[in-house]
Amino acid sequence: MVLAAAFAVGAALPRAQKAAAKDVELPPLSYVCIMAGDEDVIEDHPGKCRKCGMELVPTRLDTVWTCPVHAAIHESKPGKCPIDGRQLIQMTMAISWTCPGSDKEETAPGTCANGAPMMKKYAPRPHGNHNPQHGGQFFMASDNWHHLEGTYLPSGVFRMHLYDDYTKPLPLAQLRNISGSVFVKDQRTGEEKTIPLTRSGQYLQGAIGKLPFPAAMYAKVKFKPDAPENRFDFTFDSYSKEPAPGAAPPTTTAAPTAAPAAPAAAPAAPAASPTPSTTTAPSTSTSTTPDLSSGVDPALVPLPVPETVPEILSQLRTRTDQIRSFIDKGSFASIYVPAFQAKDLALALDAHKDKLPAEKRRVAEPAIAKLVRVAYMLDAFGDLGNKQQITEAYAKFLEAAKDIQSSFPAQP
Repeated sequence: MVLAAAFAVGAALPRAQKAAAKDVELPPLSYVCIMAGDEDVIEDHPGKCRKCGMELVPTRLDTVWTCPVHAAIHESKPGKCPIDGRQLIQMTMAISWTCPGSDKEETAPGTCANGAPMMKKYAPRPHGNHNPQHGGQFFMASDNWHHLEGTYLPSGVFRMHLYDDYTKPLPLAQLRNISGSVFVKDQRTGEEKTIPLTRSGQYLQGAIGKLPFPAAMYAKVKFKPDAPENRFDFTFDSYSKEPAPGAAPPTTTAAPTAAPAAPAAAPAAPAASPTPSTTTAPSTSTSTTPDLSSGVDPALVPLPVPETVPEILSQLRTRTDQIRSFIDKGSFASIYVPAFQAKDLALALDAHKDKLPAEKRRVAEPAIAKLVRVAYMLDAFGDLGNKQQITEAYAKFLEAAKDIQSSFPAQP
């Protein structure tokens, strides 16, 4: 599953499009299924969906920083919304190019009939926004459509917020069909207690009492009366807090312990505290050492891409190890942070591949494309919480990372 032409414009594109795209760094071309529930199918070649049999659609996926309220804002790095000052959040979107008055979209930039350049267009993707909205822990259900967020309040209440595949709150009519329970261990007897979740407005909740931290619990949920149960495991390091007005929701669902390859970390930050991945713009310094003064796990800290190949390779090794650590610890929803950082590092290395000998370049180019695509798979599988899929995707990621490391010189 290698993207042999991931960073080149397809041979069938019009000549004007090729010229316009020549100097533009494009995300890899992927082929996705548009059937509801099958959007996690992402391939590197044309074909049919392995789930439903529909023809896969070519698209380019990219990570974009956008405003939680004003969806028209699209930035390439963290910062604040120019309209209302809110912190930008990170989402995965589909990008295309089009001309005014036309409903035709292209997968690469080009020139319109009037000679003007085509306009870049951003479109939300199902599962593209997995940011918690209420300071809790966010997961995707096995049906690949329902999403939920669990919060643990200072009152001892477990609260569950429910969303669709675009992270929009479910309408009340759908909420009425959902039932579930939360399970915790009795602190005195050690026996497991079952607390039914009851609907209260736009969420389900149950009183579980005050537990010592880290507070572990799990929920079983039926999205329809005749549907199978879905299990979701939660571990809270502190009580959940609603994001302050004007602040972005945190972009991770847990505060895991530090990865082995990262510098020693201070204790994990409370789950309600926004991580620097949404609250701090990248430093202009070329240093790759994260600032640990906030107590946030360094694996969750976005870093500027280094300028030299050896530094990029070193940071890629660190990110690869951090992904492995999150998998081992079961912190699946946090995998996307080092995975997307690794994706950016791989794209940075792509700019250096022309300096490689031909035999090294033949290995590096498909390996870079493969790592980029698998980073998106790790994001999707991490939110689903399926360890088998995550482990299989990581094996592909590791293969690509090793090929990249072997292709580029480790010394200047």
